[in-house]
Amino acid sequence: MLHEYTISMLQSAVDEAIEKLNMHGYYNSYYDQPIEQYASDNGYSVQELEEGTVELKVIVEEDNVPVDTERERKSIAAILGLGKDYVGYQLLDTVEWQEPFPVIDLRNGWFINPVEEEHIPEGNIIHFEPPCAFGSGLHGTTQDCLRLILREEMKGMRILDIGTGAGLLSVAAALMGAKEIQAVDIEDVRDEVLYNAKLNGADDKIKVTHADVLDPQFEMEGCFDWIFVNIAADEIKQLVNFIDQHLADGGRLILSGMVTWNYEDAVTVYQELGYELKEIHHADEWVTAYLLRK
Repeated sequence: MLHEYTISMLQSAVDEAIEKLNMHGYYNSYYDQPIEQYASDNGYSVQELEEGTVELKVIVEEDNVPVDTERERKSIAAILGLGKDYVGYQLLDTVEWQEPFPVIDLRNGWFINPVEEEHIPEGNIIHFEPPCAFGSGLHGTTQDCLRLILREEMKGMRILDIGTGAGLLSVAAALMGAKEIQAVDIEDVRDEVLYNAKLNGADDKIKVTHADVLDPQFEMEGCFDWIFVNIAADEIKQLVNFIDQHLADGGRLILSGMVTWNYEDAVTVYQELGYELKEIHHADEWVTAYLLRK
């Protein structure tokens, strides 16, 4: 059982408040950093807001000894130099505290099924642990990429997945018969990618690399039959030489993570090298392009 105490305060005071709470044994506290999202040339950007009010959450876990909620409220208030009435309280249902990850119907006979889901839908299944990284399956770019991959025969092919996130695209390629998948991400996502791969019997096919593909020192051996890139338009343009070096003749390329106001410039960079644009898919303002290297 979890008890949540909430205090509204200026953001400038929150770090000091957390330090005081830690000194008195309240180690489980957090707040949501205020951010502003805005459209930029490269899609969307966010910036942290330096001023304003935040809600500091203090979590007290109840084990064998019942929690005296009023005593805890008074204690937290006293530590922070506040009146008790400034400390809000609610009991959290530990079962419903985290919003469940839904089954995702890709509308092509395939479903993304979270591991905690007891009712498995009828159809083709990608088993999946909801991730910490981008690529949860909920985002429109991920779903558009999956629909492109899951209609293809990839038996015996080599795949490069740039910006793999939780590894969904790599897992899909393995399920379609790919013999080797190189999954690369700027974040260290190895454990979650391989866990998702194992859920689908594909952990022997996927190799995960923690690297920045834009780093001039980064190297990748050989050529690939397919390359998936699910990042942003500027990075997609910067990768053109790397991709052109590593995509085999007749190879297929999926570019995603672009938006309606920048995808044409990104795709044109590849068309100028002779790549043929086969399809464009839109999910709200997000765009996915499917190209063929002639």
